Amino acid sequence: MPLACLDEPTFMDLLLGTLPSDRAALVDEHLDTCPSCRRMVSEALKVQPPADSGAAPEEEVLDSQLATLAVDPWRGKKLRLRLPTPPLARGTAVGRYLILEMLGVGGMSVVYAAYDPELDRRVALKLLQVEALGLGAEAGRTQVLREAQAMARVSHPHVVSVFDVGTFGRQVFLAMELVDAHTLRKWEHDGPHPWRQVVELFLAVARGLAAAHAVGVVHGDVKPENILVGQDGRVRVTDFGLSRIMFGAVAPPLMPGSPTHPRAMEGGTPAYMAPEQFPPEERTDARSDQFGFCAALYEGLYGERPFAGTTVEELSQAVHAGRVKSVPRHSGVPQWLRKVVVKGLSVKPEDRHASMEALIAALESDPAARRTRRLRVAGASLLLLSAVGLTHVLHGRDVTGCEGAARAMDGVWDAPRQQAVEAAFIGTQRRFAHDAFRHVRRGLDAYTAAWVTTRTAACEATRVRHEQSEAVMALRMRCLDARLADVAALTQLFTQADPDLVERAPRAVEGLTPLAGCSDVEALTSRGQSSPDDPAARDRTVALLQALVDARALRAAGRYSQGVARVEPVAQAARAAGDWSGAADALLLLAELKDGAGDYRGAEATVLQAAWTAEAGRNDDAAARAWTLAVRVTGERLDHYAQGQQAAERASAAVERLGASRELAGALAMNLGRLLSRQGRYPEAHEQLTRALSFLEKRFGPEALEVADVRVELGTVRRSQGRAEEALGLYERALGTVRGALGPEHPDVARIRLEQASVRWQQGDFVQSERLARGALALLERSLGQDHPQVADALNSLALALQYQGKREEALPLYERALGIAEKTEGRDSSTVAIIVNNIGTLLVHMGRLEEATQRFATALEQVEKSLGPDHPTLALVLRGMGQTLSYRNQPDQALPYFQRAAALQTSLPDDVNGGWTGALVDLGRTYMVLGRPREALAPLEQAVAGWERARPRPAERPAARYMLARALWDAKKDPARAVRLAAEARQEAGALPDDESSVPELRQAMDRWIARLPPAARRDIKAAMATPKPADPARDALVR
Repeated sequence: MPLACLDEPTFMDLLLGTLPSDRAALVDEHLDTCPSCRRMVSEALKVQPPADSGAAPEEEVLDSQLATLAVDPWRGKKLRLRLPTPPLARGTAVGRYLILEMLGVGGMSVVYAAYDPELDRRVALKLLQVEALGLGAEAGRTQVLREAQAMARVSHPHVVSVFDVGTFGRQVFLAMELVDAHTLRKWEHDGPHPWRQVVELFLAVARGLAAAHAVGVVHGDVKPENILVGQDGRVRVTDFGLSRIMFGAVAPPLMPGSPTHPRAMEGGTPAYMAPEQFPPEERTDARSDQFGFCAALYEGLYGERPFAGTTVEELSQAVHAGRVKSVPRHSGVPQWLRKVVVKGLSVKPEDRHASMEALIAALESDPAARRTRRLRVAGASLLLLSAVGLTHVLHGRDVTGCEGAARAMDGVWDAPRQQAVEAAFIGTQRRFAHDAFRHVRRGLDAYTAAWVTTRTAACEATRVRHEQSEAVMALRMRCLDARLADVAALTQLFTQADPDLVERAPRAVEGLTPLAGCSDVEALTSRGQSSPDDPAARDRTVALLQALVDARALRAAGRYSQGVARVEPVAQAARAAGDWSGAADALLLLAELKDGAGDYRGAEATVLQAAWTAEAGRNDDAAARAWTLAVRVTGERLDHYAQGQQAAERASAAVERLGASRELAGALAMNLGRLLSRQGRYPEAHEQLTRALSFLEKRFGPEALEVADVRVELGTVRRSQGRAEEALGLYERALGTVRGALGPEHPDVARIRLEQASVRWQQGDFVQSERLARGALALLERSLGQDHPQVADALNSLALALQYQGKREEALPLYERALGIAEKTEGRDSSTVAIIVNNIGTLLVHMGRLEEATQRFATALEQVEKSLGPDHPTLALVLRGMGQTLSYRNQPDQALPYFQRAAALQTSLPDDVNGGWTGALVDLGRTYMVLGRPREALAPLEQAVAGWERARPRPAERPAARYMLARALWDAKKDPARAVRLAAEARQEAGALPDDESSVPELRQAMDRWIARLPPAARRDIKAAMATPKPADPARDALVR
């Protein structure tokens, strides 16, 4: 039976940690549901111990590190109690976070409000007590940290975000989204709520769980206490995996007669646990989450839990027997919904719904809603009936007359909707919100005005000018209504904008499907847009169109996992039903969503399926777009270059069939240019990207975000060709466009800053490179999550900047984290993985860990040759890395073949394909010198010194090459006078370089040691030459700058 409010003995036992375990479980549940008792406990915990309490030793508990002060509310007396950890004082630093106040205490964790100075925001900081797991400190921290990092992979609007994880002493902390919210339990108690409202709320929960399952994370303890309902109305699931972390290792077996609401068992709370979670199986997977979800949904619908039992033993028996309670009288819950919920409560996991996505689809299959769904679009008051050929009525008004098109904007983009969107944007309190709304309003004003004009013209062509048939007008109207449905769904989403959506909103508006396609009668006719006669087929078509509208809005908002969950079931249903054209549209959108989510392998499989399905359904537009996307996903993302080229050929043919629209031709040229750049074919890449720039400038205008994207890609090509200043100019032009449209803190700003960091690194300005990379990393983690592929790029860039400043211990964990992300998202054989492994190898060499470095380079060599081929410029870098490692291991004879192969490869490529060929020649010359073969060293070193103007090396490489050539000339006794002159020039140039690059001081020391060993006359000549002013050398000065 429910527990009454806390009396004094119970309260004191709770504070002092002396409650029996069965009693503690009931108290915990009561505190979840009783605000007054929660307040009483909270007030008692607010008293902090003074700096010097003056307490006598006998007043202290045995372990003073676990003691704090509380207040007895009955007597006002201060008392000592045991907490999992001592409370932290305001201002205490936990990682980069500063403690503000304690929010709550659990048996094994404490939650604080904290401030993140790096990102200027408040977070919830949960500290987990590792020792409570019953494991050794190191093993416990490792286990908890691994589980917490898995939680951080989940990024979804209906999941409480885990921003960061780390260690603090013996504890593990989680920095989480700070939500002003109450539990679902309280929301239910504040009811009753209509069943449709309950289902709508639980659908949000289901989508959050589906997003977690999509990245391999299982909750394990789905219950009302772990679901939050925010003051903003948004539902969020919290505490993913915490029951497994906190109790999985040490939870004692529950004895017969134990209450049914203990804190947790392995994988859950008994009242919501699936049969397989009870002893002796004690296993948890995504289907267990579904069971817990349906148990909580049952409780929300009927006001009672689905299984009877006052003890764990009784409850387990009922659950294993599948004895769901009878329907309470007058519940009002329809039978179809009960069937859906009870299926999720099946004893056997395989008898439940196939996935959370399937359960979502079942919960949305309300027969009454299906009957009325033809009267709405995307929940945004726009009718979809016209999309299946039944009517052109919008908002219940007859706008079939040509003059009525403007009325379609009511509730879609009218004054109240604009005001609601603006309020939502400003409410995020982001500095760029005003600029973002201004850009959105300008874009939507133009789009909707064009929609009205196009719809009026389509109507007048039939009704006024009699230039087209009613059938053709119907095709155009369906297309236009679908486009307006997209606007309606997007603006509805904007009214609930969070900071991430505000960041993406301007691009979302620019990414709306162009209206020109609604005037292409030939393309519309070829799609076969007639309305199905069969009611089931008509319902399926409506469901497909509804899902596409929803998912396009989610894609535009960057909510990729949610979009995947929304569109995947209808895509497969359309394909199974033989609706090839509709399935192609859905599969293409699904591929775009997977690509956005970083699931590149999944995106590749889906986009190829979309392309072939589109061709089977004669959907030329979808086929062209699918093959164009395949160029990016298959060729660029996954480094499958041959397949990417084949996709480009198919895309080109498909685009040509469509009449080579500027928008699609520009997208194809852009993707092909990026693919060629990835292969190191920079001149061809520059040509394609220049074509893309021309197409897209004509289509969107010179300051469009799409045009800025092309400029960034062109800048990257120019950077790779060694044209640093030209690259910086392109980046700055793009940055101006992006900043003006999206604000200074948008993730796209971070991406451009990351490109600038790479240029600064090439120029030897490592401090500036580090600053730019750190800022980019913070923004990308914030907007895309901790494990997005682009985060790996930022980590790699930051690690490089640190490495070349000599901060090697800081750089290594950044490289390792980047490697983990890249392997997971792109595969072990990708070029990104090879480049990171190469960088790690180079770092390990400088750290003296030569055996590890050798293994890393061997791995990288195998991966690069497999993924990029034997002639790619990246291979030369790895060959040089292996050669340098062997040189450091005093194995110059084994290093020589690697340097010879690297030099041959790099000198065979055009200058603008790689700027590092002179370094390969210096490596080869230096190795000949170590082997005592100075005459053989002369040729590569002479070639290197002569090639500076074309190669544009890093600043320290130029004096290093002159120094090595001086040594070779001296040892070979070829031209001692020239050797002296070169040595003086090299030492003078090295002396002018800043110490930002760690190799510069080492180079000076090596030069000084060699000069000191020369005969006195040679030393005097070098000193005199260094004292003589040198004429201006623009190339050298540029390098130094």
